[in-house]
Amino acid sequence: MQKWLTLGLKTLVVASGLTIIFSVAAVVSGIGRRAPAAATTSIASTAPTAATGQAAGGRSPAGPRPPAASQPPASARQPAKVLLFLFIASLIQALVVAYLVLESEWGGWKMVGALFLLVLNLWLQAGLESVPYLRGHVSPQFSRLALVMGLVIASLFAPFAVWVLGGFGRGAKAGASERTRWSASRWAGALALTTLAFVALYYLCGYYIAWQNPVLRQFYSGTTEIRSFWGQMAWTWSGTRWMLPFQACRALLFVAMTLPAVRMLRGGAARVAFGTALMYAAWDGSVGLIIPSPIFPASVAHSHMVELAVWGLVFGAFVGWVMVSGRAAAPAQSQVPEAA
Repeated sequence: MQKWLTLGLKTLVVASGLTIIFSVAAVVSGIGRRAPAAATTSIASTAPTAATGQAAGGRSPAGPRPPAASQPPASARQPAKVLLFLFIASLIQALVVAYLVLESEWGGWKMVGALFLLVLNLWLQAGLESVPYLRGHVSPQFSRLALVMGLVIASLFAPFAVWVLGGFGRGAKAGASERTRWSASRWAGALALTTLAFVALYYLCGYYIAWQNPVLRQFYSGTTEIRSFWGQMAWTWSGTRWMLPFQACRALLFVAMTLPAVRMLRGGAARVAFGTALMYAAWDGSVGLIIPSPIFPASVAHSHMVELAVWGLVFGAFVGWVMVSGRAAAPAQSQVPEAA
């Protein structure tokens, strides 16, 4: 019990550190001063989700700016409330990071590197998606500022979390999972499967979860009109033929940035799939949407939060299963003593 309490306190320290690091990164990057349309407390979560709704059938990138984005909601202008929800989001992410550390076969700077890429991926994806999907909502410099902010957060948070959770004091696990070297054809097949799953789930979740909200459709397209799923896909293909290749490239980048964190997890395919599902759900932007957003109305943010949570859980489980399929599971044992 004492070890679990110690681990709980360490997780609170990690969450508090992430909250502070986020604030420091906002100042260092200047994103709050130069991207006033997107408050720093919700930037990482809003950019990826906006794209999903638009891609499912919203306005075109060059379309009119929706009036809903002209004034931030009152809740997004309440610092105390924003800070509270920022800490709650940080706590959820810290809990998942603690689980990843406990389940990791790696230690030290190798683990730091995996977490660094995991955290940076969120901000990199936010910057990429803001270019075609958030025009009129955020500053033109948003992509660059988001990358700078992501680099600061990842550089500070990854070693801090590993240090607090005791990851520097251990190396590879005894009895680690057996690994086999993959052939080039197997890697190609795994990447093709995960890319296909990424794009398919992107559009399915975007349409059947987020796009079912009439407020969200009004926000993106200026109308509550809704087409069928295949009608939306045909509309997207006819108006933006580059969209599918863009999403495929984003899928490859997403998997590449998070693959080290997936590969560091011990156990067989089912166990790794569970850990990867938690990882993606916590670090794909859904958690940040509990924070009052200056970009999205509450209803839009909540729809995107559910959308991304489902997408992260399903896609994460699929990636974890594909990337370690055939690996022998390591003996189950508690890692609490090492982390606490």
